[in-house]
Amino acid sequence: MKKNILFMGIILALLAIPSILPAQSLNIAYVDLQRVMLESERGKEAKQTLTTEAEKLKKTLDSKQEELQKMKDAIDRQSATITPDARAEKEKQYQSKLKDYQRLYSDYQAELQQKDTELTQKILKDLEEVIKSIGEKEKYTFIFERSQAGILFASPSVDITNKVITTYNESIKKKPVKK
Repeated sequence: MKKNILFMGIILALLAIPSILPAQSLNIAYVDLQRVMLESERGKEAKQTLTTEAEKLKKTLDSKQEELQKMKDAIDRQSATITPDARAEKEKQYQSKLKDYQRLYSDYQAELQQKDTELTQKILKDLEEVIKSIGEKEKYTFIFERSQAGILFASPSVDITNKVITTYNESIKKKPVKK
């Protein structure tokens, strides 16, 4: 509902602008930020960082899972030869380790999600400056984000994504890396 109202507001604003600013030409463009995130140098670095971190965490989880499986197999093998009290104790230990594993899994997922958010926010902040710079330099009236602006169709001629990627890559080469 809010998106529809926002979309209608944008359409009305676009229709009203030519009558308000008759001396200026309407210069509109859009950027596909998802593509910028995938194809820019910093976007690729962020993806590689997350992939490396995920693989490291997966190895830890795999070893814990293997440990759990061995424990379960031992309980199953010994079930006929141990007392019911001993079996219950081993089951209790197994359940405790299983809960620890599940908690660790959730913690790792939250950690990766947080890292992804931090990296994305940093890149988006830098991109905002780049897009603003392009907009001012090339005198754009509006620059929309492809997926968020509700753009159903736009000519590829108003897509400035490649220009944003190139400008962004050049700008990060000039800046020192802050970690």
